[in-house]
Amino acid sequence: MSKSRPWQIFALLSLLYVIAYFYRVSAAVIAPDLTADLSLSPAQLGNVSAALFYAFAIAQLPLGPLLDRFGPRRIVTLFGLATAGGALLFAAAGGYAEALWGRILIGAGTSCVLMGSLKAYTAWFPPGRFATLAGLQVAIGNAGNLLATAPLAYMAAGLGWRGVFGVMALLSTLAALAVLALVRDAPPGVSPQAGRPSLGSGWGELVRRPGFWSLALLAFFWYGTYMAVQGLWGGPYLVEVLGVDQARAGELLLFIPLGFIVGSPLAGRLSDRLGGSRQRVLLPGQLALLLLASLFLGPLAEIPRPLLPGVFFLFGLAVSTGPLLYAQVKEEFPPELSATAMTGVNFFVMLGAAVVQQGMGRMVAAEPQGGAEAQRHAFWLPVAGLAAAWIVGLSLSRWKKPTKMA
Repeated sequence: MSKSRPWQIFALLSLLYVIAYFYRVSAAVIAPDLTADLSLSPAQLGNVSAALFYAFAIAQLPLGPLLDRFGPRRIVTLFGLATAGGALLFAAAGGYAEALWGRILIGAGTSCVLMGSLKAYTAWFPPGRFATLAGLQVAIGNAGNLLATAPLAYMAAGLGWRGVFGVMALLSTLAALAVLALVRDAPPGVSPQAGRPSLGSGWGELVRRPGFWSLALLAFFWYGTYMAVQGLWGGPYLVEVLGVDQARAGELLLFIPLGFIVGSPLAGRLSDRLGGSRQRVLLPGQLALLLLASLFLGPLAEIPRPLLPGVFFLFGLAVSTGPLLYAQVKEEFPPELSATAMTGVNFFVMLGAAVVQQGMGRMVAAEPQGGAEAQRHAFWLPVAGLAAAWIVGLSLSRWKKPTKMA
């Protein structure tokens, strides 16, 4: 076997994750265009954005056992083609219903990219590199996050948002077919399906562990807080509260994925090198995220404008500690249940993004005066939730390497 083969697989799956991440966060920049073109209310806009995350979350329930049983190659290919179909439906949407179903199909389709990749890495790379690889892939994937900020605003101005999603549907199709042709579940001579677990056995192990629920709660509000800013409400907040135009809002949001890209491999590498509990890096990072998210309750408007890019960069840097959740939960389960354990956490990651975005939309719509005050009040949801999750995580942390299941 070529020594470069694992890294070729890593490169292809990382490219697919770039595409998936673009879909995930693109609504924030094109939100004004969607609202105008499809005549969406604030609540409907929140529903359209959240639909991707609900579909993504629900897909995690069967996804982990499917990956453990059938391997990542076939599952990632199948789901990638579904992503392309959702992008085409979204691009052709004539109203709220079509846009909603397009986002649902995109969410279900992209649900297996990171989890399928991490499942493949358990077979192709040594365990001591796992958190580093996960952080590196998330960093690369955030190039899609970059594309969904200022570059998306410029592309949408030229092609229209429909044209952009038509191009993305073609890219999704080509990437899925490349996975089918080039990726293998495990190196030659290595069984990728040791034990062939039943589709429900892993979930029974998950729900009986208190530590899993602590990680699940933190995952819910970590990603919910991140997507509240990057995925949807950051753009409207900057326009309504800070009074910037749409292009400038996209430029400021660009600094969040930059911080994420810098921080993810560093957090993963630091976690691997420390050799102790992942929470030695995870919990301080989430505390920093909580403090930075609190700025959206009002203080952000008082910060001098030249310092705002730095604030958004630090926000992304703090967010980048979140992927350590996957390494933390993976270490508590044997290899044949690794995908089920990681998708269990990922279920709450995406559920948090959906609930927080949709909940904030309803909070904005519920305030008759609307505008800047409504935007500020809505951010109490992610901030209060992350604070509670961090306290629970701190109280249950033992600050030591978790013991694997016998």
